[in-house]
Amino acid sequence: MKKILFLTSTPTIGGNGDALIEAAMAEAEKLGAEAARIDIRERKINFCRACYGCSDTGVCVQQDDFMEILHLAHEADAIIAEAPIYYNCMAAQMLTVVNRLCCTFACKSYQIGPKKKVGIFLTCTGSDVDEMNRHVSNILTLPSVSRAITEYRTEVFTKCISGSTCNDTPEYLARAKEVARWAVETGKSVAS
Repeated sequence: MKKILFLTSTPTIGGNGDALIEAAMAEAEKLGAEAARIDIRERKINFCRACYGCSDTGVCVQQDDFMEILHLAHEADAIIAEAPIYYNCMAAQMLTVVNRLCCTFACKSYQIGPKKKVGIFLTCTGSDVDEMNRHVSNILTLPSVSRAITEYRTEVFTKCISGSTCNDTPEYLARAKEVARWAVETGKSVAS
């Protein structure tokens, strides 16, 4: 049974990001996957201090919820994460999690776990889709991150002008479900 970790970074309970993640989770579970969900808004995740206290052990010295999230990410066969776009950039909530990955490369003996698929949902009002794809690519193709990824897929959901846009747009929910099917299936597809 495939294990899929779903991460939401939207601060809006019941909004666009939640609608997409819920649709994808339901599809993954329908296909027999084991789903775990983490809402970053409900967790305490501090900013990386760049102290390199993790360089010997790979364990961050901060006492917050990040290491639990990292542990679940390592156990997963795939990760589907959601982030709103604010000012043409992934929301700080998700970037804070990305920045905390410092412990995975600062410690030279760090074991990254099995490689996995990563699906990214971005919600925005009008950001350029190609620019948002480049934004994700710039993060996921970093050598420190890409060594843990077999392939990735980005879906940008534009014109999210209200908190219910994604829930009210069947095409958006269908795209979220398609990413879940891609995450559960075996085999290769082209990274986007």
